[in-house]
Amino acid sequence: MADDNPISIEDQSLSLRQIVDSSPALLHTARPDGYLDFFNQTWLDFSGLPLEKLLGWGWTSCIHPDDVEGFVQNMRESFAKGQPFQETSRVRRADGVYRWMSHLKAPVFDRVGNLIKWNGSSIDIDDRKRAEEQLTKSIHESQRSQFHLAEAQRLGHIGSWVFEPTGAFEYWSDELFGIYGLDPEGDAPTLDEYLARVHPHDREFMASLIKRMLAEGLGCDVTKRIVRPDGEVRHIRCVGVPVVEDGILKRIVGNAIDVTEHEILTQELLRREVCWAEAERLSHTGSFGWKPGSGENAWSDETYRIFEYDPAVKVTLDMFMERVHPEDRNFVFEVVERASTSGGAIDCEYRLLFPDDRVKYIRILARSLGTASDDLEFAGAVIDITEAKEAEERIRRNEGELRTLVEAIPAYVGTAEPDGSVDFISQSWLDYTGFSREQGIGGGWAGAIHPDDVGRVLANWQAGLAAGSPVEHELRCRRADGTYHWFLYRSLPLREDGGSVVKWYGTLTNIDALKEIESALQMREHELIGIIETIPSMLWSTSPTGEPTHLSQRVLEYFGVPLDELLNRGWDRFIHPDDREQTAKAFVRAINAGESYSAINRLRRADGEYRWHHSMGEPLRGPYGKIIQWYGLSIDIDERKRAEDHLRDTRIKLAKASRLATVAELAGSIAHELNQPLMSILANAQAARRWLNAAPSNVMEANWSIERVIRDARSADETMQHIRALFKQESFEKKDVSIPDILHEIVRVVQEDPKKRDVPIECCFEESLPVVHADQIQIQQVFINLIVNAFEALEGQQVAPVVVLRATTDSHGMLVQVIDNGPGVNDPNRIFDAFMTTKEKGMGIGLTVSRSIVEAHGGRLWAENNRSGGATFNVALPLIHTGRVTLQTQE
Repeated sequence: MADDNPISIEDQSLSLRQIVDSSPALLHTARPDGYLDFFNQTWLDFSGLPLEKLLGWGWTSCIHPDDVEGFVQNMRESFAKGQPFQETSRVRRADGVYRWMSHLKAPVFDRVGNLIKWNGSSIDIDDRKRAEEQLTKSIHESQRSQFHLAEAQRLGHIGSWVFEPTGAFEYWSDELFGIYGLDPEGDAPTLDEYLARVHPHDREFMASLIKRMLAEGLGCDVTKRIVRPDGEVRHIRCVGVPVVEDGILKRIVGNAIDVTEHEILTQELLRREVCWAEAERLSHTGSFGWKPGSGENAWSDETYRIFEYDPAVKVTLDMFMERVHPEDRNFVFEVVERASTSGGAIDCEYRLLFPDDRVKYIRILARSLGTASDDLEFAGAVIDITEAKEAEERIRRNEGELRTLVEAIPAYVGTAEPDGSVDFISQSWLDYTGFSREQGIGGGWAGAIHPDDVGRVLANWQAGLAAGSPVEHELRCRRADGTYHWFLYRSLPLREDGGSVVKWYGTLTNIDALKEIESALQMREHELIGIIETIPSMLWSTSPTGEPTHLSQRVLEYFGVPLDELLNRGWDRFIHPDDREQTAKAFVRAINAGESYSAINRLRRADGEYRWHHSMGEPLRGPYGKIIQWYGLSIDIDERKRAEDHLRDTRIKLAKASRLATVAELAGSIAHELNQPLMSILANAQAARRWLNAAPSNVMEANWSIERVIRDARSADETMQHIRALFKQESFEKKDVSIPDILHEIVRVVQEDPKKRDVPIECCFEESLPVVHADQIQIQQVFINLIVNAFEALEGQQVAPVVVLRATTDSHGMLVQVIDNGPGVNDPNRIFDAFMTTKEKGMGIGLTVSRSIVEAHGGRLWAENNRSGGATFNVALPLIHTGRVTLQTQE
């Protein structure tokens, strides 16, 4: 269908031209060689140039000079290759402003591929470009800020973090990882991992704080300790701020600052403050600051303590002056006024007076810190010198007392310089010699020495000075009246810390009376030595430790050796070898215990004969009981010793005779005792025969009877052995025996006698009596003798007879008593004498032998009459082991 309103080609061209001219882009076309041959109206309006100025390559004049060369070069290369060209550059607008344009030039080809045209456009991208530049700048600024932030955090040891309401860290900065010693490549730690790094002492507190922060939407500012993986402890200050939107906690953002060095410094400052305060307290020195212009002052605690004001009170100048002693107040006012006007240093001492009338001495030291009167400020110290002042006063008082004491003591006192020059002599010495002080000072004091002594004294004094050692000598000094008296001089050096002598102190003591006494004592000593040498004994003395100090001439003559051979205890080689050890032990025991020394030994005479001596020694003690000397003598007892030995042999023979006599008296008891086991043997043997002859034979009962026969035969044999030992003087080994068992057995044996069966015997024994170490047969014979004697004493009595056996123990041993209610004994002591008897047929030997047996066991046997009638025989036996008992030792 035909178009009713056909559009002409010109109209179409016009419409296309209008569209191109109205485009916001700068459109243009170019021939194949790049010559621009068309520009739309937008191009013309933008540049403000006529078309003629733009055609060809004229349009390049609108390109920014900095962009044109590179732009054209790239364009020509693209045109030469027939490839699309795209570039940006700045293009000058009609008002002279350059704006960024994006240029696009596309080739147009015909159907056969020949380049016939270039179509191009330039679009204003200045706003976008500037936005991109701003974005790039912002990115750069952000990166720079992040770098600066990271660097600032690194330098300041500050890390940042974000904590979510869920209880997890959303973000940790690299520096925060570094602070905690963790790997920054890893994720932020969980809450548990974080708390694991917190110091154990702070962990519970931090866990509680985080819980509160999340529950209440709180921030934080807290310092805690952490422990790095390598074990290092750091102090971290955490500051957090909550981010809340619409009343809901979104996150908590904060910083973590490593304040370890600050904490260490703070602790060190606190420590120094404490040390400074303690130093002030110990030295009684306070510090202060004072500004005279404003009246401001600052006092340390020690200053407050010295002035005794409350540290909470601000002390004014009036309060300061109120403490000053009234007598010193004007002086202190002048010091304060002068310092306030001139700014000069302060160094003064004055007194403080307190309400309770106590006085303190203080010293003020201060210097100014500024020069201008308005800025004048003082820093100073207050020193409590009360103790020093009191010490000075004591020293002055002591010096006066010392001078008085020096003059009062019964000796003359002097001092000398290290070279020996005398620089002080007590007035009493000057009075004695009649010298003036000038005459005695230096070396003039030697003029009072006796001419016979001066050389010796000066030589001794010079030797002491050279050696720096104490000096002591006796000398005679002339008194003012010309007479000489003996003096004892002693001098000691005073040394400094390095050991050098700084002073010599000496005394002269008048010993003239002592010299006279010494002469008299020497004469008396000669007399005493003469007396000692006439005593018919060997006398000796030793030091407290036993070293010989004197041996009489009789000692040397007896041994026939010089004194040197007997020194250092050489006397022991003259003691008989058999007596040497016992003598040495007795001597050492006496020396160590301070007790009397006594020893009987044999000493070898000069002719080689050994003679018995009795050596005795006693200690001489000082006023306080300390031994100062031992004195002793040795008496020749050889004749007496031989007589004693002869008497002992006689006694042994008498004891043997006594024992033989005792056998006759004890024969009946022994026969009776032997009869018992023999009768038992007979009875048991007959019983055995009956058991064997029975039908049938009872072998078991026969064996029991035979065993009893063997037992009784051994008992009889043992009894005979002890009886044999009694005559042969053999010794038996003692063993532990039970006294109650022995007594019960004796009672059984005694009561088998029909004559004694009617006398009751009461046994009163303590429970758990200990055993006694004894010869059973001998002890048994003692108690048989005592019990039989008791029975015989009861014969013919009007009262009902009774015998009591009692056994008890105490700390000394066991006591066994045999008590009867008979007539008693006439003489409890003589009945133990040999051949002393009260019985018509008795021999008087039984009690003597019994006592010997008891004493051989280390015990005692004695008799005493009872108040209610009868007698008590006491046997005391020790509970300790005393070894073997030998009848030969019985006397």
